[in-house]
Amino acid sequence: MKFYHGTSKKSWDKIQKEGMLWGIRPLAKSRCTYLAVDKAEAEQHGEVVLEVVYEPDPTNDNYFPECWQLRVYTPILINKLKLLERWPSG
Repeated sequence: MKFYHGTSKKSWDKIQKEGMLWGIRPLAKSRCTYLAVDKAEAEQHGEVVLEVVYEPDPTNDNYFPECWQLRVYTPILINKLKLLERWPSG
């Protein structure tokens, strides 16, 4: 399945260095990644937009087909990502 992820240029650099997409939730002291079903939604969350090929795991991920986003609780390797847009901020 195809999803989208919006992020900052700084986070995109970190994703490339780590070799994976795996977000950080500082308040929850855990890691998860939010993916959007719609590219336009991902564009609201950063100047870098990634296309993500990912098959949700119904036993681990927070995914409902009718929802606009999902939470992924495992790393997504960089070979599953495609850079779609990068534009200057502000």
